[in-house]
Amino acid sequence: MPRGGAQHGRTAAASSTNLTAQTASGLSWSYLSVAVLLVATLAYTAVISRLLGPVAFGLMALANLVVLLTQFFARMGIASVLVQKPELSQDDIRAASTAGLALGGACCAVIWVFAPLISDLFNAPTLPNVLRAMAVSCIFTGWSMTGLGLLRRELRFRELSVIAVVTYVLGYLVVGIGLALAGAGVWSLVAASLVTAVAQAIWQYVLVRHPVRPMLRQAPYRAVASYGMRLSGAHLMDYIGGNLDTFTVARIAGTAVLGQYSRAYYLVFQPLVVYISQALTNVLFSSFSRIQEDSARLRRAYLSVFSLGCVGLFPLCVGMAVAAREIVLVVLGSQWGLAIGLVPWFALAGACHVASQMCQSLAEARADLNRSLAVQLVYIVALGALLVGTLAFRSRGVWVIAAAVAAAELLRYLGYLGLMRRILRLSAAQVAQLYAPSAFVSVAAALAIAGVQRSLSGRVPTFAVLAGEVAVGALAVGLCIRFGPMPSTRRELWQRLTAAGALGTAGGLRSRLAPLLIGRPAPVMTDTRQ
Repeated sequence: MPRGGAQHGRTAAASSTNLTAQTASGLSWSYLSVAVLLVATLAYTAVISRLLGPVAFGLMALANLVVLLTQFFARMGIASVLVQKPELSQDDIRAASTAGLALGGACCAVIWVFAPLISDLFNAPTLPNVLRAMAVSCIFTGWSMTGLGLLRRELRFRELSVIAVVTYVLGYLVVGIGLALAGAGVWSLVAASLVTAVAQAIWQYVLVRHPVRPMLRQAPYRAVASYGMRLSGAHLMDYIGGNLDTFTVARIAGTAVLGQYSRAYYLVFQPLVVYISQALTNVLFSSFSRIQEDSARLRRAYLSVFSLGCVGLFPLCVGMAVAAREIVLVVLGSQWGLAIGLVPWFALAGACHVASQMCQSLAEARADLNRSLAVQLVYIVALGALLVGTLAFRSRGVWVIAAAVAAAELLRYLGYLGLMRRILRLSAAQVAQLYAPSAFVSVAAALAIAGVQRSLSGRVPTFAVLAGEVAVGALAVGLCIRFGPMPSTRRELWQRLTAAGALGTAGGLRSRLAPLLIGRPAPVMTDTRQ
């Protein structure tokens, strides 16, 4: 090989290794923050659900229905534009900052003006003041997008993880619970959300100190608008699809029933989508955007992470569905009995939603947004049709709406699975091979949890039953990985843990324990997925 070719080969190999290590490090920090946030969220949810009643959560669900919609316009895909754009100039950053502030201010103004009309729509007289207070968050959301995008572009997920944990603890555990104990009611939920949003925006800006001087030339806005508007279109449809059910429940049931429904949804989707999925897709999008032109490398990297992600995702969701009763009674309390019948449906919907987002991140990294928009559009139409169909059965309870949500999420996932196959050129047999490990582990975990539930329910306290279900479910997953017919999973797990530095140095304690816990990696053989 000529010297230049050899040098290029070494440079490419070094770049590949560096990106793999950065991605693994980013995932490690993201999932470390997820673990801490899950504990904090469980603590917050357990306390706040006992301090406030369903009506307060119903009002907050209505407020979020409106505010989160406007925040899609405030974000306008700005953070993702700054990550995905191959070359980034100071003018691009100034344009993103100006657009974020302008859009955030406009969204805040719209909510203030239309708050009374929205209140009349949902027949909630106390809603306008809550809406107007929450509208302030739109300004900080728009402003924070530039700092968030620059931090993701630089793969600074350690700092982002620290910000997420500290601001959550400050906003929800300190301010939120403190005000609830003082008798603030729904305003404790409002204050927790606002404090968290403001603290995140300020902290991100302090870390990057991006220029905020307004950009007055039109040209830099074109790149932001072109990609950002298409990406926002996909995410906006995702929002619409994710909230049509809330709108339906709000229209056909009272605020208290909506509170029960929203708590069940939150109990499943908060850890799955807000924490686990976002932590994964944020890192993947940043990493995949860097190698978007190298199809072979992108394919290998995506399938590796996706297969491991499914091994963790689907057993978790199956376990939540089986242990729904114990989860609701322990985390929320006995006053939330209606939520028990909703959690299994939301667990199925959550699994499909997270898997769809993993596929969606691949499409966004490749800027293949038109097909992603088409999948989202079909999903919204299908969900709307299913929800209309459930109105004839509403006398049976709101679980029929949750079932419609699960069915629509499954349809969307199948659509994104088809898009993933198209981008990566996978056959049906290769897709089946990709999902076989997660299916095997899910069945084992479900059987183990059901066995504990059948043996202990009614004999020991509910908390002890849930603890046993969690322990046995985790043990089943671990044993499947260690001893099951999953050589590719063990190999991928070894590679990711090694790249992240989680196994320590050769001969160290962690490296000696690893073969006992996850088995030795199988020899590298021809992979039919590559």
